[in-house]
Amino acid sequence: NLALLKFIYGSWKRVEDFNQMRCDNGLFISELSVEKLCPSLNAVSKYLTVAMPVLALLVFCICTIFYRSRRVIRAWLYNHQFCLWCVVQEEEENDDRIYDAFISFSHNDEKFVDELVAQLERPPVGLPNYQLCLHHRDWLAGEWIPDQIVRSVASSKRTVVILTENFLDSFWGKLEFRTAYQQVLKDKRMRLIVIVKGELPPRDKMDTELQTYLSLNTYLKYDDPFFMERLRYALPHKKNTIEPGSRITQAIIQHSDSVGKDQANGLKPNNLPSLPFL
Repeated sequence: NLALLKFIYGSWKRVEDFNQMRCDNGLFISELSVEKLCPSLNAVSKYLTVAMPVLALLVFCICTIFYRSRRVIRAWLYNHQFCLWCVVQEEEENDDRIYDAFISFSHNDEKFVDELVAQLERPPVGLPNYQLCLHHRDWLAGEWIPDQIVRSVASSKRTVVILTENFLDSFWGKLEFRTAYQQVLKDKRMRLIVIVKGELPPRDKMDTELQTYLSLNTYLKYDDPFFMERLRYALPHKKNTIEPGSRITQAIIQHSDSVGKDQANGLKPNNLPSLPFL
């Protein structure tokens, strides 16, 4: 066996006829090797030599795919209520803002917005519904438009910008984006969601703030097959819109218990943002 072979090779100098010693099968002991004595051990060694690099490459590929697709994966997990402890990043039921999102858009894109709003305010059973703020529905008639924009942004947990060429041609649309951008800088929290409908408009039509935002942040594309999943994941995570006892409720409760009181208080809105650009 292997132990005997090691003993023999460690003591061969004390054996005068070592070179003449044979095994039962006639093979000289001096010609024995681990490979000949234990062929199965040699096969395992060769297998590991090949398998380990292949396994390492496979793990690397899986990690790379997961990293590049992490946003899609998180959105899918959130919408299907799986592994919520690792995808629910913030809980906002203590935020006393009136609306979940303010929708900023050009009136020329109103038909598209109406379809989107219907999916968010009246979703299929099991998905959260959102309270949205819209120009034509929730603004007060006769009030000064800049004041209404500031109030809508400050009263909403998110601002959703429908970015089209129509939007860039709208003076009020640009003002709404700037107000939301100022709120992001003030709160130091990402509360701005940009949705690109169709092709991304030419950058030379965008103002500096919008160009900067798009250069530093990701945006949603309407033609993305995972668009609605991504959008719902980007919107506030609310436990009061999920059925009691469901996995998503339990995960959010567990997550909120781990969040400090200081962070929860940080979600409360402050005074209205200043508008130096007006």
